[in-house]
Amino acid sequence: MKRTTIATLLLAAALIPIAARADTSLTGYGTYWEADSTGKGLGVRLKKTFLGFGAVEGRGGYVSFDDIDTELIPLDVSINLRLPFMISPYAGVGAAYYLTSSDLPGLDNTSGYFGQIGVEATFVWIGAMAEVRFHDLEGSYFDGNSYNLGVLIKW
Repeated sequence: MKRTTIATLLLAAALIPIAARADTSLTGYGTYWEADSTGKGLGVRLKKTFLGFGAVEGRGGYVSFDDIDTELIPLDVSINLRLPFMISPYAGVGAAYYLTSSDLPGLDNTSGYFGQIGVEATFVWIGAMAEVRFHDLEGSYFDGNSYNLGVLIKW
């Protein structure tokens, strides 16, 4: 019992500096997709930074492809490596599930993965982000790049 208590206290003491270097941010962004058709939309990103160089993020969005009367709702998770500066470049990979609403045959809900590169600029607790993502879905109709610009708050 005494060893378990000491081990728990040592682990907690070791994790305090890691937690102190972690931050969380919430971003609202606009997106433009270039695939076989072009789409525009909005999204929300929740990001947790850890150890200064890593980040995990979850997103939800809405993209409308007006020329083919299709709506796409991407729900994704990614992991990023970043440089922890006031202007912070990052790169990462992730996986997503895409809910699709369309009258066109063959455009069903699908999953896929993506790669991303971007940059965040933050000052105290507010900032901006810009990024490019390449999406590779199981069905190839929506494969392509998306470009995202947004504003964030950090705590």
